[in-house]
Amino acid sequence: MTALLHPPARPFHGEALAITDELRTRMTNRSWRDDPRCPRFDQLAYLRIDHVTFDGGIARGELVVAAAIAARALELFRRVHALGFPIRQMRLVDDFEASDDASMSADNCSAFNFRLIAGTQLLSQHALGLAIDINPVENPWRRPERLVPAEGAAYADRRMIRPGMFVRPGPVVAMLDEQGWEWGGDWNHAWDDHHLVWSRPL
Repeated sequence: MTALLHPPARPFHGEALAITDELRTRMTNRSWRDDPRCPRFDQLAYLRIDHVTFDGGIARGELVVAAAIAARALELFRRVHALGFPIRQMRLVDDFEASDDASMSADNCSAFNFRLIAGTQLLSQHALGLAIDINPVENPWRRPERLVPAEGAAYADRRMIRPGMFVRPGPVVAMLDEQGWEWGGDWNHAWDDHHLVWSRPL
């Protein structure tokens, strides 16, 4: 079995844009906070990205990432698209009132969100726009005693490989290694299978 679908017939299109006034309004007091630790809007980039859907079609999604990794994020999604790896949906976390739990439960791909690591007082890499979550239902955060989101319970057995899953060995994770993304599925304290972090110097 494979976590991929057929390669798409339509070429990938993605673009990185500045944060507009309209987008600032959409993000303020949701993913973006007036906090000195929060990136300024000119340090962020708005990405519009094609992605393969689970029915084999093509949809246009949106993400906000650190401007410093915008080109790398576009290349990541270009490669994911070329492999035929499906993504459920890609909406700004602001559409979920910046709730990471709600976004994960909706199987949403998201990136920038000025927030803490759950259960700590430490800033998440999402707060800096350096992390991307993809298909959190198919790729839940796992420990032996806990799984998040609950909707991902059917994917707890990582030996049963289905479309949209990150698995090692596999072509998607091999590409992440090549491109310089750290995959949370390799962690020891917990397996964060949907979580990617840019791991090389900016």
